[in-house]
Amino acid sequence: MTALTLGATTLPDDSRQALKRLTLMMLLGLAFTLMIVGVLVLAALQAVTTIDAASKAREVTQVERTIAAYGGDLNYVTLDTMSNALDLDAPRLVTRAQVQPSELFVVLAGDRVVAWTPHLFGQLTFSQLAPTRIGVGLCFVLMVGIIALHVRRVGRQLEQKRREATHLALTDSLTGLGNRLAFEAAVAGRFARNERFALVLADLDRFKAINDDLGHAAGDLVLQHVALMLRNAGKVEAVRLGGDEFAVLCTVGELDDYLAELRRRFDTPAVVEGRELRLGVSFGVARSADFEATPDALMRAADAALYRAKRHGGDTAELASPALPERRYAA
Repeated sequence: MTALTLGATTLPDDSRQALKRLTLMMLLGLAFTLMIVGVLVLAALQAVTTIDAASKAREVTQVERTIAAYGGDLNYVTLDTMSNALDLDAPRLVTRAQVQPSELFVVLAGDRVVAWTPHLFGQLTFSQLAPTRIGVGLCFVLMVGIIALHVRRVGRQLEQKRREATHLALTDSLTGLGNRLAFEAAVAGRFARNERFALVLADLDRFKAINDDLGHAAGDLVLQHVALMLRNAGKVEAVRLGGDEFAVLCTVGELDDYLAELRRRFDTPAVVEGRELRLGVSFGVARSADFEATPDALMRAADAALYRAKRHGGDTAELASPALPERRYAA
């Protein structure tokens, strides 16, 4: 059976759209926050590089001026004095080949140099402050991400509940077929798509007698059995309009085979609460090509054909003709 859909009767779900917009805003906010954190980190690293470069240049200049004041050379005494005056970190007199990559140096007489470890105030400040700042930023990003995921999960749950509610609104609880609302939407949708199809109305014969003799519980079982027969006899859309009246939509090309299969299936007695019942079903058939005006016109035509089938004794099928007058069947 092809699933019936709400089609033209579906209303815009403002709440669902609002949740989607909120989720999108949260995700955009998360992306924007990540971008800001990244920009701040890059800016901080650039500032560290600039500060440390300026600090190194200042130390080199101060050492060069001090060496010039000492006559262009140093010994260990003048080195210690200069170290205390300029607050140098681990100064030493070495050859150029002994200078470490992390050290600064100034050339003295001959092959000697004075080398020392520079004060990297930028890196020191960054190592002290950055972890806290970055941690706070990442916590904020994480919080925004968790909220966005929660909103998305709630949105999916609401969407699932909406689908379930829509399914319930379109489904007959007793038989599991579509209901009248689903039927009206399906017919309107086929007319909107200019499809050629056949409408089959089915009504149980002497159903009241079954209810009276066997009880309403048995009657419900009969309705479920009929629904199963209608649904499984072909590739059709079957609904229960109410009571013991059903409707089926199928293609015109499959109509004859579908009715023949129904007749074969209903010729086999149904077993209800241990009793075999020979079910009679009357059918009224109308083709959309014969009644192109409106869905109501098609429905009235099929109803009139069903009335004729009932009037002729039931357990038969009648095809609606535009030339015949319409007369609504009353159960």
